[in-house]
Amino acid sequence: MKNIFKLTFIGAALMVAFTGCLKDKGFDNGDYGVRVNEIRAVSLPQAVAGSVSFALFSSNSPQILAAPVFALEAINTQSSNVNVQFALKPDLVAADPTLTLLPADQYNVNLAATIAAGQALDTLEITIPQSSNLDPNLIYGLGLELVSADNGFQVASNMKEVLIKITVKNKYDGLYDVTGSYSDVSPAGANFSGRYPLEYYLVTTGPSSVNVCMDINGEITPGYLFSNAGAGSYYGSFGSQVTFDANDNIADMHNYFGDPANPATAVGNPGLGSGAPNFASANGRRITLDPTGMNKYDNATRTVKVKYFMLQPSVVPNGPRAFFDETWVYTGPRP
Repeated sequence: MKNIFKLTFIGAALMVAFTGCLKDKGFDNGDYGVRVNEIRAVSLPQAVAGSVSFALFSSNSPQILAAPVFALEAINTQSSNVNVQFALKPDLVAADPTLTLLPADQYNVNLAATIAAGQALDTLEITIPQSSNLDPNLIYGLGLELVSADNGFQVASNMKEVLIKITVKNKYDGLYDVTGSYSDVSPAGANFSGRYPLEYYLVTTGPSSVNVCMDINGEITPGYLFSNAGAGSYYGSFGSQVTFDANDNIADMHNYFGDPANPATAVGNPGLGSGAPNFASANGRRITLDPTGMNKYDNATRTVKVKYFMLQPSVVPNGPRAFFDETWVYTGPRP
């Protein structure tokens, strides 16, 4: 039986406020020539923020997104159901060039919904049957609009639209504490030493692949920080991309800056790289796994053990220039 995971927007149940009024006999009797009538409406409280974001794990099992919340704007709860109708609003997605419209065959949603008698709000549910079909390099959008309500309620015109944003992360994605050892056998390397413990950001690039990133001068980018005679430094055009196999073994590890398909960062320009099979950067740096390492992700402890080399034949012609033996321990999701 497939597992169904339900993701709920935190705090969604705390979004309804009720407004009281002072008793005034003149108003009640109509002596002032004015009578205040209650206007009853249905609104989308999350429309205030404009969007709701979800980060899904890449999975072959259905996942349910609990959003958006729809709520009654009324003095009292109702003794009968209030039925509402939603419509798709693709122009909300089109207005944001960073978004890709969520394909219609990749989600299910019932656009007719109900706030039950005695209740003040409810939540629409969007089912993603198989998030592994989605591209982890994209941010998907789904626009929704509240278009009608019954039982004497109208739609709040200023709180009727919301944008759902969806990204996909694989199970390796997250923040990791990193310990280990590092050495550089080049002439300059006599002054180099490791800065462990480090923090790596494993950033999803596919169902089983990640960029291994660090915070380098304020940019989260593939790279490697070390000490040069006690001062912080990093290798230009050097950082890791890792792909795992079905058994969580590291099937491939290569230099991010050797793949011309990757965008440039402050660390280097992959557009000048050699591409497959060596993925050498413009300065000749590339990465290979050390076959003596475990080179595996442990699913139970969410720990990666890996040994790898940096090669740069123009500096060290016969063998690796730098040696890495590391343990990456998952500490939590990326911000």
